[in-house]
Amino acid sequence: MKVGVVIDASCDLPRSYVEEHELEILPGDVEFGDKELLDIRDPRDTLSYYRRYIADKSIEARTRAWPVEQISKLFLEDLILRYDRVLVLCVSATRGRVFSHATEASYAILQGYREKRAAAGLADSFALRVLDTKSVGPGEGIITHEAIRMIEEESPPFEKLRRSVIELTQRTVTYLVPNDLFYLRHRASTKGETSMGIAAYQFGRALDIKPIIEMRRGTSRVVTGVRRFERAVAEILERVRETIRFGRIAPVVVMSFGGDPRIIRELPAYQDFEGFAATHRVQLHLSVMSATLAVNVGPGAFSLALVESDDEH
Repeated sequence: MKVGVVIDASCDLPRSYVEEHELEILPGDVEFGDKELLDIRDPRDTLSYYRRYIADKSIEARTRAWPVEQISKLFLEDLILRYDRVLVLCVSATRGRVFSHATEASYAILQGYREKRAAAGLADSFALRVLDTKSVGPGEGIITHEAIRMIEEESPPFEKLRRSVIELTQRTVTYLVPNDLFYLRHRASTKGETSMGIAAYQFGRALDIKPIIEMRRGTSRVVTGVRRFERAVAEILERVRETIRFGRIAPVVVMSFGGDPRIIRELPAYQDFEGFAATHRVQLHLSVMSATLAVNVGPGAFSLALVESDDEH
């Protein structure tokens, strides 16, 4: 039985990890003015989008989930012929329509796969499950990481895998700090992000205060505000360091940055955190933030996700 894992374009993981574990990517459409681009999670393309489009506040930008018909076509013409079981992990349903579109497409896929698999000489049954990660960016990434770990190390029955991933979504915590509040206020609000009110926006812009936003189970809130971006990143890393110190997370942390990740790697706070994580045998994954997420939170944003241990749930 071959199990495939499909992620959407907003899932933040390094390209090397995606390729090593043969993750399938459900593309997304990103619109910049009258130009429409396909986001397939290529870091080189993403950095090009940052330079040419995302940072331009005068351009009307938005993201769109792939249509139901295109998702169905991707599966019926390709994925059902290469996998016996497929797990689709989607950005939080509170932040986009990928989950609803993929769920609707699954009905047509499950009705139409038998004839195509039979014609290809595939006698085994096929199963498909579409799950809402209740997270964004690196939150999706860390849930994907743990799903892959379970598949490769434990080979659980598909239904047990589904239940385990659903349980993970309840324990995943994602932090985000924007560098420019404009995007959070004017773009992310169209995707269900309500943590930045007009008063907080004006106050933060005037005093260079960066909100640290925490997302759990599809809901976000501002947990604190810190003056200057570098200090806000350091605050997030210190919070996670404390959690690691007391053994309250799974041994992996996934991060993304709205630009060249080397900018984050060069921060003293990150370098200290990297050494601390190595000492405690915690894996770190840092990648370019997806264009799909960065359109809404802006270039220069930093995000981090962890999974709390069972005793914290």
